[in-house]
Amino acid sequence: MADTHNKTTERSPGETIAPRLRFAPSPTGHLHVGGARTALYNWLYARGRGGSFVLRIEDTDLARSTDESIRQIISSLVWLGLDWDEGPGVGGDHGPYRQTERMHIYEETVKALLASGKAYRCYCSPDELEHEREKARAAGQPLVYGGRCRALSPEEEQSLQTEGRDAVIRLRTPDTGSTIVPDLIKGDVEFENVNIGDFIIVRSSGVPTYNFAVAVDDASMGITHVIRGDDHLPNTPRQLMLFEAMGKKPPAYGHLSLILGPDRTPLSKRHGASSIEEFISRGYVREALCNYLALMGWSLDGETTFFSMDEMVEKFSLERVGSTAAAFDNDKLLWMNGHYIREMEENELAKRIELFLQDTELAALHGHAGTPTISALVPLVQEKMKTLADFVDYTDFFFLPLVFEEKALVKLEKDEKAAAVLAAAQNVIESVEPYDAETLDAALRAAAERMEIKLGKFLQPIRIAVSGKTITPGMFETLAMLGREISAARLDAAIKLLSPS
Repeated sequence: MADTHNKTTERSPGETIAPRLRFAPSPTGHLHVGGARTALYNWLYARGRGGSFVLRIEDTDLARSTDESIRQIISSLVWLGLDWDEGPGVGGDHGPYRQTERMHIYEETVKALLASGKAYRCYCSPDELEHEREKARAAGQPLVYGGRCRALSPEEEQSLQTEGRDAVIRLRTPDTGSTIVPDLIKGDVEFENVNIGDFIIVRSSGVPTYNFAVAVDDASMGITHVIRGDDHLPNTPRQLMLFEAMGKKPPAYGHLSLILGPDRTPLSKRHGASSIEEFISRGYVREALCNYLALMGWSLDGETTFFSMDEMVEKFSLERVGSTAAAFDNDKLLWMNGHYIREMEENELAKRIELFLQDTELAALHGHAGTPTISALVPLVQEKMKTLADFVDYTDFFFLPLVFEEKALVKLEKDEKAAAVLAAAQNVIESVEPYDAETLDAALRAAAERMEIKLGKFLQPIRIAVSGKTITPGMFETLAMLGREISAARLDAAIKLLSPS
């Protein structure tokens, strides 16, 4: 086989063929942020060039793949807003889109490769292969298959089959020269063929290996570009060899550097949230996460931070994707999430919060039994929120029995003037008319001036008494939203707490 060269690059100005890209997760767990970034880049590239985005489930790892993982991955992609043109739930002309349903396609391809002599059956036992590897180690040679079964005669094959030996199927590969991967991100990457060897494409169980199934799928689905993590780069020369053996044009490849944690090791659970479901449960919004993941390797000009999805579709290109690994910065993501929440329309934010609270204790309490609605509370807390979960922290005391935070109770008990302040506030709340935020503002300011206490210090024990917290929405708005009766009762309870006699 001659050196393998794939000179496909990004679409030139005169190119008219719409690109076809795919995201092909293995359903062995949740969708990791690295996988989500890969899906996002493929989606952006396809959408920005009038192409197609295909979702394919690579579930040939039968021991680890689960239907629940498929459900979770699809749910995460839907939440991110990454819709697909072909795949599960959508269909298409190149299905099925789950590898375990494509076995007949792999079988047909294997038959053709065996018939042409480009693949062969290997009957070597595990012990024989290990002995071969030990000899290679001792000689300082590559640990690749030596080709013992490459030239078996039909009689030799029949004899081995009669012995009851299981066979794998290997691709016949060159043992000289090199295979060059012209990577769209990293540039040309060269692999010596002697280090690859005749690799297995079908296991003795009949299940295809990863590299074989991927190459067959990409060929039969007409995939033109493969954008994936650089942990797959060593697989690429094998897949190029398979394309050549099948007589198919390979796609253009671009390999993304891994996402690292702050300690420069691959991002994982020990660094905090690492799956999309975890970020959803913590109250992040899709706009912030997509925007942040886009910047984990891509940059428009080194300065612009915030992009809408439409802007990213318009501006994304592989030419602006870097080859160095990016470190995941939780603080920056949190800051970006807060920005998107503050910029969101109040009605939209209320809908997001309502969805976030779905199936929780608070979901059934908003707007019932005289309690405020989510929509009514959003204007009070939007400027303070960094995540949707912050809404709960800032507003749960409107709906649930009052529980004092430990630090808040300590602060209240140490405040020598707290009892007097609470009594003054109780008098205001019981007598002020009309009972609204504006009138409460004026009356409580006047009370603070009479007691010669700065307003912030005057309001702090009131805040703790009615909320159990040191941080709440604006105090006057909070008292108005709680209502006269509840506010007065909580102040009275706090006064008794400070003066138990």
